[in-house]
Amino acid sequence: MATVDLDTEFTVYADVEMADEYADGAYHAASWRALTDEDAKARLLITATRLLDRQSWKEGYRTFAEREAEPNIVNASIELAFSMLDGYDPQNTQSTAERIQSISAGSVSITNFRSVDTATRFPQIVQELLSPYLGGSSSALFPKIDGEDTETIFPVELGYNTGL
Repeated sequence: MATVDLDTEFTVYADVEMADEYADGAYHAASWRALTDEDAKARLLITATRLLDRQSWKEGYRTFAEREAEPNIVNASIELAFSMLDGYDPQNTQSTAERIQSISAGSVSITNFRSVDTATRFPQIVQELLSPYLGGSSSALFPKIDGEDTETIFPVELGYNTGL
């Protein structure tokens, strides 16, 4: 279990040493490498951990111990700390998908009928690392469709357009 100490010991997914090592190989982590205040780094990692702990997780990742054992989740906490250092404010960021009720182009329109609380709450790299593990309302906006282009999982035949 990783911890950081600021007069009180805090449990985190990654400690400052782990984040520094990760940053050494990350081109986009120049701000982190330049930051010499170890307490500021620790606070960023604590905040990232707290934010991640508030998410809805799939079965098998609901406890801290289960998540801590997953390298992608640990890396996501580090990436989130990097993003916050660079000015990203996940505490006050809403999903852009929540604000879009419907979109249309010509005769085609899509209406948002499902809540997507965390679908775009995080920076892209964090979302990519977390998406296999998040559950609940963080699931995809549209159902995954497998198979041939002409197959659908929808209960009605919608047909398809083959173009001109």
